[in-house]
Order: sequence, then C-alpha cells, then structure tokens
Amino acid sequence: MNISEIMQILEKWNFWSQQINTGFKRPVYFVKLNKLLRMSEIVALTGVRRSGKSTLILQLIENLIAKGTKPKNTLYVNFEEPNFSDKLNLKFLVRIFDAYLESVAPTGKVYLFLDEVQMVPGWERFVVSLYDRKVNVKIFVTGSSSKLLMGEISTLLSGRYVSEVIYPLSFREFLDFKKIDYSFLVQSPKFYAYLREYIEFGGFPKVVREKEAYGKKMLLVEYFNSILERDILFRHKIKNEKDIGEIANFALANISGKISTYRLEKDFGISTPNSRRYFGYFEEAFLLQFATFFSYSVKKQTYNPQKVFSIDTGLRNAVSFKFSEDIGKLLENIVFLELLRKKEKPYYWEGKAEVDFVLRQGYRVSELINVCYSLEDTSTLEREIKSLETGMAEFKNTKAKIIYWEGSPSKHKKIEFINILDFLLKKSHS
Repeated sequence: MNISEIMQILEKWNFWSQQINTGFKRPVYFVKLNKLLRMSEIVALTGVRRSGKSTLILQLIENLIAKGTKPKNTLYVNFEEPNFSDKLNLKFLVRIFDAYLESVAPTGKVYLFLDEVQMVPGWERFVVSLYDRKVNVKIFVTGSSSKLLMGEISTLLSGRYVSEVIYPLSFREFLDFKKIDYSFLVQSPKFYAYLREYIEFGGFPKVVREKEAYGKKMLLVEYFNSILERDILFRHKIKNEKDIGEIANFALANISGKISTYRLEKDFGISTPNSRRYFGYFEEAFLLQFATFFSYSVKKQTYNPQKVFSIDTGLRNAVSFKFSEDIGKLLENIVFLELLRKKEKPYYWEGKAEVDFVLRQGYRVSELINVCYSLEDTSTLEREIKSLETGMAEFKNTKAKIIYWEGSPSKHKKIEFINILDFLLKKSHS
C-alpha cells in the first residue's frame, strides 16, 4: 500500500477536513482523560467491545481542536479498518506513521491515537520507541483485551503508561443519556421503571439510543457474537466454536452464581483445563467478570469456585433471557459492576453463611455487602442479616450493608440498609 492510499484511508477517520459526530459525552471519563492528556505517559484505555472507547477518543480529539490544536496535529488510526486487515504488523504501523509525517508535516506536538491496537503484533515496541526517544508525541492506545498490558508488553511498558477501563454506561450515565434529572428524591415508580429498563437492556451506548426493544436485542446479540468471534475465537485461533458458545451461554445463564468446572465437564464433556482456559479468554475479552472467594490463604482462594458476572446485564438477557425470575441475580450483577466502576475489587465469602461481596483495604476487610431484591419476606430478611452477622464475627471491625430494591428496612445497630437507587445515584465514582 503506497502513501497516497494510506492517507486516503486515514482521511476518512480524522478531523483534518471534516466534522465528525462524536455523540453523547461521558463526563466521568472525559474529566479523567483530560487530566491524563497533560501527563507524558502513554495512556491505555481498555474495555469490552462497543463500550465507547473509540467515541471517547474522538471526543478528546474534538476537544483538543476546539482548544486550539491544529486538526492535522492529531492522528487517529482505527486498526479494525477493513483495508488494513491483511497488513497489520509492526512494519506497517511504522509505515502509517511515516506516511502521516511525510504528507502532513505537522509542526509542534502531535496527538496519536491507536484504536484496537492489540490487532497489531509488536505495537508496544513502536510506542515505546516514540516515548523513549522523547519525540513530541502524546500517545493513546485502546484495546478490547484486559491483557493488552500484560506479560512481556507490561514489562516493556513498565513505568511508561497509565490505564483506565471503560465500562458500558452506569445507571447515572444511562439517565444522563436520556436527559433525566435525578438530583431530587428518586425513590419513585418512574425511576424504578428506568432501572428495570437499564437492567433488561444494559448500558451499551448504541443500545440505549435504539428505541425499539427488538432493535436493542438484535444489537446485543450481534455484540455477543462479535465478542466471541473476533475477541476469542479469532484472537486465540480456536476452532471448537461449539464449546466456546456452550460455556458462554451456561455462564451467562448462571450469573451471580458459583461456576463449577466439574459440572461443565459432567454436563458438556468439556475438560476442566479447557473450561478454565476458556473462562480466561472470556475475562480477557471483558465478556465475563469474576469475584474470587475471599481468604487470607492464597491456596483457599485458588481452590474455591469463582462467582461469575456479565459485563452488561442487557448482553446477558439477550442471550439467556429470564428477566423476571432472575431479577435478584441481575440486581447483584448491577451492584458488582458499580463496585468495579468505583475501583473496588469485590470478593465473596462463604463460611456458615454466604456474603455476596467482601471489600478490602490493603489486607483488612473493610466492608461486607449483601444484595436483596425484597425485604418483605421475613425469612429472607433474617437470612441476609444473619449472614452479615456471621461475616462480621469472622472479620472484626468491618462495616456491613444490605442493598435492596423494595420493602421497609429494619433497624440494626451494625448493618446499614441502602436502597438500590440511592446506591446507584447518590454516590459519585472514584
């Protein structure tokens, strides 16, 4: 591919001679990215496919231009561009950048954005070379792989990068997207209806924008298939498509539950080593997230099963739809994702009773959380309280709370009751 052909392709993705619609702004991330923009380090954005990484990058470029940066001092390269697909290697990446420098000849600082960079083997050597030579370039990379910065790449980039995970829309962002004011008392039927919609269809930006339920589901099914095909089967060169599909569907049908590789071997004939490997791929692609059993013993953490969660409840429902009967599990999934957004690493614990989430500060357990759909059932409420009391007896001097959807909270000296709407809307992100 010659220089003019490369530039013709780049032209259609960049702001050099056109305006680009950059869509809905997400202040919680935009503020962070503007701060990172002022740092010299390489910035890496990761997250599930279609979570909005590319849009955030384009918004950042638009903002740079609005503040006086020349459009041609910005370069956005989308490595999922079909015309680049059979040429993706380190040599071609260098050629793209050289073509840009030769054709545009920018003066002053250049802002370089490499989107879905994991498609290019060896990309890290290119960005490290630019960084170490102190070329006047600010570099952003994005990838739909949690291992974008792992292993050899992490070693090579050590001390040279900062990273941020981009999640689908939070409930706050979902309401912002719909221009709904939630600054006043929010425990009303209207907001519960919005929450049901959010739990049913999730927070992928394009899905939220789609008006028809059928269209939403079609988009979600397409996202699910794309993640499996492009981020798992293709990336890891897996030919056994059937096993991957069966395990993904099984896991999504059992969100908020503990996953047993023994059961997978028994029910599907998939060996435990293969099951574990496939779960690693699902986590790497951000399709699934996991809560590990909490123990001060690494051995106990390793040998206990993990609890599985979906990166987006809408994605899960489109593939394994049992919305009404699974509302409690979906609610727990929503709380788990919100804790991740707040930079927590949730564990679960099980002794004589089970605690849904265990949070820690350093080596100390700081908080125990149970999630309960309804407080109306006395036996359910007693079970939730007892499990937290058991946990507090195990982990001294820790806070405890029950997050609930409906019902009247009990008075308890040591346990806080918080309504799900208050939890999702009244507390800002880290």
